[in-house]
Amino acid sequence: MNLKGITTIYDFEVFALDWVVVFKRLSDGCYFIFHNDPEGVEAYIEEQKPLLCGFNNKHYDNFILKAVLMGLEPEMVKQVNDQIIVHGVPGWSIPFLRDSGIWFQSFDLMDDMQQGLSLKAIEAHLGMDIEETEVDFQLDRSLTEQEVEQTIRYCKYDVDATEKLFDLRISYLENKINIGRMAGLSDAEALYMTNPKLTATYLQAKRPEKFWGDERNYQYPKQLLMEYIPQEAIDYFDRLHDETIPMDEIMGQKLDLTVGDCPVTLGFGGIHGALPNYREDTTETRVIRNADVASYYPNLMRCMGYCSRAMPNAQMYADIITRRVAAKKAGDKETADALKLVLNSTYGGMLNGHGEEAFNDLYDPLMARSVCISGQLFLLELTQHLVRECPTLKVIQLNTDGIMVSFDLVDEPAWKEICQEWQDRTGFELEEDRIQRIVQKDVNNYIEVQESGKVKVKGGQLVRGISTAGAFNINNNAKIVSKAILNYFTDGIDPKDTVYEDGDVLDFMLIAKASGKYSGVYQECMEEMIPVQRCNRVYASINRHWGTLYKVHAETGRAAKIAGLPAHCYVDNKNILTLEEIDRDWYVRLARKYIRDFQGIELPKVNTRRINSLMKKSLAVFDQIKQQELF
Repeated sequence: MNLKGITTIYDFEVFALDWVVVFKRLSDGCYFIFHNDPEGVEAYIEEQKPLLCGFNNKHYDNFILKAVLMGLEPEMVKQVNDQIIVHGVPGWSIPFLRDSGIWFQSFDLMDDMQQGLSLKAIEAHLGMDIEETEVDFQLDRSLTEQEVEQTIRYCKYDVDATEKLFDLRISYLENKINIGRMAGLSDAEALYMTNPKLTATYLQAKRPEKFWGDERNYQYPKQLLMEYIPQEAIDYFDRLHDETIPMDEIMGQKLDLTVGDCPVTLGFGGIHGALPNYREDTTETRVIRNADVASYYPNLMRCMGYCSRAMPNAQMYADIITRRVAAKKAGDKETADALKLVLNSTYGGMLNGHGEEAFNDLYDPLMARSVCISGQLFLLELTQHLVRECPTLKVIQLNTDGIMVSFDLVDEPAWKEICQEWQDRTGFELEEDRIQRIVQKDVNNYIEVQESGKVKVKGGQLVRGISTAGAFNINNNAKIVSKAILNYFTDGIDPKDTVYEDGDVLDFMLIAKASGKYSGVYQECMEEMIPVQRCNRVYASINRHWGTLYKVHAETGRAAKIAGLPAHCYVDNKNILTLEEIDRDWYVRLARKYIRDFQGIELPKVNTRRINSLMKKSLAVFDQIKQQELF
């Protein structure tokens, strides 16, 4: 399919007495630009009948477009803008827009992405120039000709950035189209839906006329060997049956216990546990094994009957699993990937509601809770059984869908026998990885080196780049630090060597942004505060004249340091910085700090009196500026 050939990306900019919209037809790169011209926009939509794409357009631009197509004056368009942006009113709740009868085809690239990831932040992480408009949105007059041109240039830049994101998400979009076609939907209908909504449609889910109201009626599966489940875990989940305990209280509490020597936490979001600050290597007599359950949540639904009761029949879900396996074996990646989207989105849809209010047609809290609780208990049972029967076994990690252990070779026959019996009894399949080295800070931060040489990492200090799952997240923040940590633990390379041998400026960038709660961002420079953009690409600088960045709260006017930045920053939103201007030692120190965190090494506390004094001095500058009415 040629999705790019039928898509038009668009973006609005709205001011007190002006609005500008830019449409870009991806088939030929042609721009269509309109300024305060509702008739022109209406004619364009009527003639072109574009499939519109934007970033956050489902919550903003689509409603501005409706206001324009209604022929509202710029002042009224601005009021719609302020209702959505300033006052947080959902566009669909504005009566005259909801009832307008205006319709056009669109989809939103922000759907199913990491929350809080703005288009400006995406531009920053991708190494693009970060452009924020030079025209003040608070102007109470008409824009000058020069300001209109500046706004058009800025708007075109955002459209181009959205196109880059479109290219990154193309496989995700094509998967949605394929699922939609299987469900009898048009391409535009499928693209407009979020993954959970599309999945509910594909599975023909229908909300019951009367809500089930049995969320607390969890039953332990008959395949579970209860003798391996600690009594405190049974007591913890049995609280669901006690109607005197409020549901919010039950959901908010967790259970801590020890499995082997590993601290483990159970809850209603999953199980997790890990030996803190742990490192181990495979030897001639001792091995490390990781066993993950293949498609665990989907197979819990299939094997244990935990499918949403809003589906016409559970067999439909089981058939999807069978069909996907067959497609993978046949090399039909298009079908396999599309069906994977359904399998991975169903559980989220089953939880998508609150109380008796369903936000997704798959909503079925009893079945969703049963998936999560039983999933934890089956893994807990397996782990407890292994601990009892394998005297040399050490539990390294226990997480939502698998376990990692080490044991002497003498216990390998028992390991295999117990794992096989567990699979035969439950119907689940364990996928085993042979591990050469594990370096673990905690359950959410670790480096796993497999015997094959493949390296797997997890955690905010290690994972960088563009996520493979449809560019769900993009994070290139301080890549050099992640490289240094990884190189140290996998190859014993000194962090200083990694940092000083790197020749890519973008590996050193730090992304600093302020949310809509803040009125502006300022950089300290020789006791002056210089306004900068709200989203910035920042580097540690050897120039000590430059200070760090502060954000000013829109309501209180208070300034606060943006966390995680160097004391001396260079702001480079145009990619003009050279490597010679970067303070590499700052990154070396940060990498060594994180390495110590992995190792559990704490340095003596530093006397922060002087640092706090400097901070107070910087904040005092803001007070002086406020007195001068510069804010």
